Amino acid sequence: MSKQIQEKFIERIDAVFLPVKDLKESMNWYQEIFGFKLLWENDRMCSLSIAPNCGFHLVQIVDFQPIDKYTPFNYVVKDIEKVRNMLKDKDITISPIRDGEPKRFDLTDINGNMISVIQL
Repeated sequence: MSKQIQEKFIERIDAVFLPVKDLKESMNWYQEIFGFKLLWENDRMCSLSIAPNCGFHLVQIVDFQPIDKYTPFNYVVKDIEKVRNMLKDKDITISPIRDGEPKRFDLTDINGNMISVIQL
């Protein structure tokens, strides 16, 4: 049985949804730590501006469990050492920079979610 190659029909991922335990607290933390601008919010979720064509949403979950076994996405930065030092100065829990390509480290947000920061 031969497999047919499916024509690509998905253009891109529109948004990432990160679960949080307290929407207001998390929204304020992401704005304070990263400077993300609030685009909109409702009772359960909000959208923060990171870059054009990149939706980043925080979603309050009743039975919240942090994503602490893997990183669900990466933030891309130009100068990883500078960003890591800035986050360290803000008392954010961060890992050492790992060897290999791309250069990377992990951080833990206010909810206990792990997020990777990479330099491309």
